[in-house]
Amino acid sequence: MKISLDGKWKFREVGQNEYYEASVPGCVQLDLINLGKLPDPFYATNEVLFYDLEEKDFEYVKEFDVDNVDFQVKKLVFEGIDTVSEIYLNDHYLGKTDNMFLKYEFDVSLALKKGKNILKVVLHSPIKEAERLKSIYQSSYSYPQRSWIRKSQYSYGWDWGPRILQIGIWKSVYLELHNGLEIQDKFVKVESISDELAIVRVFAKINCFEKPSEVEIEVFDGSFSMKIFPEVYKSKEGYFIDERIEIENPKLWWPNGYGEPSLYEFKITAKSSNEFQERKVTTGLRTVRIIKEKDEYGESFIFEINGQKIFAKGANWIPADSILPRLKEDDYKELIKMAKDASMNMLRVWGGGIYEYDWFYDECDKNGIMVWQDFMFACSIYPDEFDFFVENFKEEAEYQIKRLRNHPCIVLWCGNNENNWGFVDWWHISDPEFLGNRIYKKVLPEILAKLDPTRPYHISSPYGGDHPNSEKAGDKHTWDIWAGWKDYIYYKHDNARFVSEFGFQAAAHLDTMKKYIPLKDQTIFSKTLRMHEKQEEGLERLIRYMAGSVGLPKDFDSFVYLSQFVQKEAIKTAVEHYRKNKFRTAGALYWQLNDCWPVISWSSIDYLKRRKALYYESKRLFAKFLPVVEYEDGKLKVYVVSDDLKTKQGKLSITIWNFDGQKLYEKDLAVEIPKNSVIEVFSEKVENLNILKGEWLYIPKHVETAVIGDKIDRGLLESIVFVSLFVDEVEYENYFVFEKPINLELKPCQFEYRIEDDHIIIKPKTPAICLIIEADKDVEDNFIFARPEKEYKIRLNDAKVNRVCDLVELVIR
Repeated sequence: MKISLDGKWKFREVGQNEYYEASVPGCVQLDLINLGKLPDPFYATNEVLFYDLEEKDFEYVKEFDVDNVDFQVKKLVFEGIDTVSEIYLNDHYLGKTDNMFLKYEFDVSLALKKGKNILKVVLHSPIKEAERLKSIYQSSYSYPQRSWIRKSQYSYGWDWGPRILQIGIWKSVYLELHNGLEIQDKFVKVESISDELAIVRVFAKINCFEKPSEVEIEVFDGSFSMKIFPEVYKSKEGYFIDERIEIENPKLWWPNGYGEPSLYEFKITAKSSNEFQERKVTTGLRTVRIIKEKDEYGESFIFEINGQKIFAKGANWIPADSILPRLKEDDYKELIKMAKDASMNMLRVWGGGIYEYDWFYDECDKNGIMVWQDFMFACSIYPDEFDFFVENFKEEAEYQIKRLRNHPCIVLWCGNNENNWGFVDWWHISDPEFLGNRIYKKVLPEILAKLDPTRPYHISSPYGGDHPNSEKAGDKHTWDIWAGWKDYIYYKHDNARFVSEFGFQAAAHLDTMKKYIPLKDQTIFSKTLRMHEKQEEGLERLIRYMAGSVGLPKDFDSFVYLSQFVQKEAIKTAVEHYRKNKFRTAGALYWQLNDCWPVISWSSIDYLKRRKALYYESKRLFAKFLPVVEYEDGKLKVYVVSDDLKTKQGKLSITIWNFDGQKLYEKDLAVEIPKNSVIEVFSEKVENLNILKGEWLYIPKHVETAVIGDKIDRGLLESIVFVSLFVDEVEYENYFVFEKPINLELKPCQFEYRIEDDHIIIKPKTPAICLIIEADKDVEDNFIFARPEKEYKIRLNDAKVNRVCDLVELVIR
C-alpha cells in the first residue's frame, strides 16, 4: 500500500517563528513566489532578489494520519530532495540526504504510529554545506563550490541560465506499507534480434520473507500476449527470476524516421501466502552499438540501431525550467513532440542538468527519440580523490542506471560534459588520476558492466583521438564558431566524426521577450536585456554576426527577428555540411533545443515553447531527404542526402531568379537516390546558367570568410537559386545565394497574401530570402524563403496574423 504525502505542507526559515503554506513536490523559491513574498524571478532583473536564499536553512513540516500500521515493512520514501537535509518523524531522527539525484528510503517501523504523525525535513544551505565539506577535506586542488555536493550544476548559473539555487522537496514523498513482498530491480535485457526472433532475458529481484508461491511474466504488445512462469531461485541476497524468453516475428523499436518505435509491456506478478504484487516494464526491442572503425579520416563514430547505420539528427536538452517542480507531464509531451515534428531522432541530456523525469524518457520511447545520456558532471573538476564523494556517486549511478535501463530510447551512457577536454585545454593537467577521472574511467565502467552491458559507454563528451576534442575520432564540440568569434562559414571546414555540440545564439520569440523585458528596457544594450543574455560578450557577438551577415536592425523588434534569421542561417550552413559529409560525420546535435527561462540563447524553442526561426529551419534541415546546393570550383552543384533505408526515385526542379522576379534558369530532372547515403545529382558551370553579367564588383571582407572570393560578378549578387525535390509526392525545398545577404543586391519582396479558413496563403511575385509571419501564436511554418510561381499555404493553428514582412524591411541599409 502506498500513502501519498504530496500536497499541502508548511514551511519556515529556520530561526523564524511563523510557518507559511507550502506545496510538495516544490521548493522554497516556488512557495515564496506563490505566497507573493517574492516576484517572478524571470521578469526584468528580479533574479537578483533570489540570491539571498542561498545561505538560509528552511524547515518543512507535514502532519498526516495513518489508520493502520500493522505491516511488516514500513518505509518513508523521498523520490527527490534538493539537496542537503535531515529527516525527522515524530521527533525520531531518520537520517540525512546529500544527493539531489537519489531516491531515499527510511525504515519507519519504530517511528510511525497509528493516528496523527508529524514529518519534518530540515533543508540546509547548499552554499554552507559546500564550505563545510571544503573545510573538512583539505585538498591541494581548488574545487569550485558546486563540485562538492551532488546538485544540478546549472542552478548555480550558466551561460544561458539564471542563478537560482533551488532548495526543496522537488519530487514526491510517500509511505510504502506491505508485508514483505516487493518486486525490485526489473530489467528486460535484449540479447539478440533478427527479423524472425528476438531473445530477451527478464530479470527481477523478489524481496520476500518466504519463497514466492507463484511468479508470472506476461508479455503484451497490443495485439498478442504470452505468459511464462519463471523459476524462482534463491541466493544469499534473496529471491530472483532470470528468464529467457523468445519472441517470434518481433516488432522492433526504431528511431524517428527509420520505422515505428514499437513497445512491449512485460508484466511481472508475484504472490506469497499473504500478499500479491504486480509491476510493469514498458520497453522496446532493439540493439545498439557504436561503429568505431579505422578509415582514411581517422576512426568512425556511427550509431547502429538494429544493424542499420543511423545519422543522428537533433539537439542538446537542458532542464526545461530553473524551478523544476513547475514542470508537468504535458510540458514534456509538447517539447518531445516538437522535436519529433522537426524530424529529430536524438536528444543529448546534458550533464549539468538532471537525470530527467520519467515523463521525458517515456515520451522519447514513444516518439522514437534516441537519448544520449550524460551523467551529471559538467565543466568542472570534482573531488573523487575522497572516498565519501565516490561512494555517494556510486549510489547515485546504481539508482539511476536501474531506473533508466529499460528505456529503449537511451542509446549511450556518457561520463560527463567537457571535463576531459578541460583537463587538457582549460586546467592543463593532461590526464589526471582523480579530479573526476576516477569516476569516469574506473567507477562507471565497472558499474555499467554489472548493471547495464547493453549500451555503449563513452567517457566524456567530447572524447576521442589524440585530443579529447579531436576531429578524427569520437565526438566533437565545435565552438570556435560563435564562442571563438569565427565566421559561420567555417562550419564548412569542420569534418568531425560526430558533432555533439555546436550552436549559435538568437533572441527568444518576440512575444516572450516583450513579456519579460519591460517596455522601457526594450533596447539592445539595456541592463535588463543584458541580464537576459548570460554569455560573456553575448550581445556583442549577436551584433557582430548580424553586421557581418545581414546588417544592423532598425529597432528592438528587428533586432529579435534578425538575430533569429542569422542563427538559423548559421545552423543551416553547419547541418547541410555535416549531412552532406555522411557518414564521415555521423551526427549533428546542435546546442540547444529548449530553454529553462526567457533568455537570449542558443535554443530553437524558447522557455514559453514558442518557436524561433531555427526550429522552423530544423524541420527542413532534418527531413528524411535534404537537397543541398553548393558553389564549388566554378560550378553550381546539387546534392541529395537520404536517410531512407530504400533506394528511391525522385524529381528535382532547379530554378534561378533575380530579385526583380525574372526567371533566369530552369531545369527539371529525374534522380535515383541511393539508400542511406549522399549523391551529387546536378553540376553545371556558372557560365551556363544565364546569370552572369560581366560586371565585376569587389566586396570588402576577409578573404578567408568569402563564399566565392572578393571579386564577384554582379549577376551572382542579384540571383537566388531554388531547388525542389519530390519523393513519394512529398516536396523537400532549399534555397541558395552566392553571398551573404549583406552583400546581395536585395530588393523588398513583392507579395500578396490572404487568409482562408485556418490558413494563410502567400503568393510572392519576386523572390525573398525570408518572409516573416507575425502572429499572436506559432503558425505551422515561418521565416520562409519564397519563390515566385508558388503559393505558400501555411496552417495558422488559430493564430491571428498581425503582418507579414520581408527581412529586408528590418535592416538599416
